[in-house]
Amino acid sequence: MTLPSSIILPLRPETVFNDFEAVNNYLRELTVALQEMYESVASNVNGQFQADVFVQREQWQPTLAGTTTAGSFTYGNRVGWSLRQGIMTDVWFDVSWTATGGAAGNLYLELPYLVAQSDGKPFVGVCQSSAFAYSGGTGIVVNGIPNTYRAEFWNVGSGFTTANQSVVGSGQVIGHLRYIGVENEP
Repeated sequence: MTLPSSIILPLRPETVFNDFEAVNNYLRELTVALQEMYESVASNVNGQFQADVFVQREQWQPTLAGTTTAGSFTYGNRVGWSLRQGIMTDVWFDVSWTATGGAAGNLYLELPYLVAQSDGKPFVGVCQSSAFAYSGGTGIVVNGIPNTYRAEFWNVGSGFTTANQSVVGSGQVIGHLRYIGVENEP
């Protein structure tokens, strides 16, 4: 979804404007074109929510995985909200699990929209964890990884070099991430 960059209105120079029927048809066509343009602009400006409480086509249910082996997590709680306005995307999540079903590697959250291509990892969100054994450091953040559908969890702390959070057998993560997506993704 992106804001329209050009508006194409019907132009009918061959229309004879002294013919009432031709003028009437042209005005109807023009009205439809304007309505479609307005709907597109309004949809992109207002954004679209996705949440697990709405109908299936608008659903985004947070899913965790491991970078080496995805695994099959046993969830206790999976609440997710997503708001997309143009290419600006916000996700909110609350996920708890009791088993990882063989997941291995670093822990990540699957995102509903592709993260824009970028140097580095500029899309950092807040995260609250519970029952975690950190791979290192004293806290945790969530990073939208450019050109992927992944939000990886990273450990942070004073005097500590940030490092990926490895998969933990059980726990809970609650957080928010804002990132720039890509154009023309439904």
